[in-house]
Order: sequence, then C-alpha cells, then structure tokens
Amino acid sequence: MCTHKLWQRLGYAGRPPSQVSEPLIHGVSLGSWAAKVFRCDRRDLVIALNERTYLTLLFPLAPRRQFRLHFASALANVLEDVGVSEAIVRSESAAVEFEPLARLTNRSMAGTLNDLEFHCGIEVEYHDDLRTVQRNLNEIPHVNRDPCVPIDAVSRLFEAAPVKRSFTAH
Repeated sequence: MCTHKLWQRLGYAGRPPSQVSEPLIHGVSLGSWAAKVFRCDRRDLVIALNERTYLTLLFPLAPRRQFRLHFASALANVLEDVGVSEAIVRSESAAVEFEPLARLTNRSMAGTLNDLEFHCGIEVEYHDDLRTVQRNLNEIPHVNRDPCVPIDAVSRLFEAAPVKRSFTAH
C-alpha cells in the first residue's frame, strides 16, 4: 500500500489502485506492506512497514523502475540480519516483487510511517549505510504491539534464533 505521493512518484497517477483479495504467492507469512517516499540527506528514500510485524525497510527510490528490486533486496537484508532461513528469505522477497500496488488508506499505518521517517532522519545523521539505519529502525519498540520490537516479532513469526542486539551509541 503506497501513500499518494509514492503512488505518483512510481508513475501510477491517474490509475486506480489494484484490488486484490488474496496474495498472489501462497506460503508467505509477512503479508501486506505500507510504504511512503520522503527526502532525506538529498536522497529520495522509501520507508516500508509490514502490517503484521511492523518490520521496517529502508531503500532508495531511484531509479524508480527498480522499486520492487530495491524493496526485495531491503527485505532480504533485514531477514538475513534477523537469522531467517535462506528459503524463507527467498520466498518473502519474491512475494514483494510480484504483489500488486494499492493506495494506503489506513491512517494508523500512515502515522507510524511518519514516526519512522522522523527516526530515520535521526539515524541518517549518524550512519551512511541504509542497511545499518534499517537495522536500527527495527529495534525501535512500537506501543500496543506484542512483541513490540519488529525484529522480535519476525523472529517469533519465523521461529528464528533470538536476535543479538546491536545497540549503537547516539
């Protein structure tokens, strides 16, 4: 699900969003994502939030024709960082490459994306590597979630080994 701005930037302006009742690829666990584009450190970045686990991805928008490839790569990176098996990494990454895009209408998810954008701006001040920023964003707790930390939710979902915390000094 894309915010209006991301929908336009991807070239879908004037086209109705896709309506899909069930996933195209069966056997994936993460499900729906919400995403937005924002400008940070002179770059257009996309932040994506998984609806089920609040797993957060961060990747460049440019070039926009590689949006899905960047999305899938960011997902593969974070799942590898969490210790998810290679087979699961492949299937979850493939799913984001083929799922149709829709417009984001969930205000709660949009609000959380805005909060994550704020945190991302802080992280980018300290780290140049987007994978490091992404890793740190996934250690931010979210209220009213169980587990409240995205990497713990993903570990539980896939029964991966417990994640070693890599706290960074700010």
